[in-house]
Amino acid sequence: MIDIQEQPDSNIVEMSMSGGLTAQEFDDTLAKLKAAIERHGRIRLLEDIGELDTPPIPWSKLWADVRFGFEHLSDITHVAVVADQGWIGAYVNMMNPLMKAELKHFKRAELEIAREWLKQAA
Repeated sequence: MIDIQEQPDSNIVEMSMSGGLTAQEFDDTLAKLKAAIERHGRIRLLEDIGELDTPPIPWSKLWADVRFGFEHLSDITHVAVVADQGWIGAYVNMMNPLMKAELKHFKRAELEIAREWLKQAA
């Protein structure tokens, strides 16, 4: 399951995810993110991740996920990843120096801190 909300009067997009996504949900998610990028030019993204299925996205959509990331490398400036899973925090820390966007991991209890970090991001 996934829910995407654009924050009013800003370029911040919040994405809440738990369980797994169907292929249709995945396609809809990319369409919403692309639309937000078209409206704002560049966006800041909050990913609130609950418990995930394995795999969280259909294997058939893995290449589309990678392609979207490369196509929009400069369109997402900051990503706050909110998750309690230790492996997600390690992944965010590993990927941060490799990405153009600034990535930062927060625990789920720090959701409001993550939101504030995105609001303050330049």
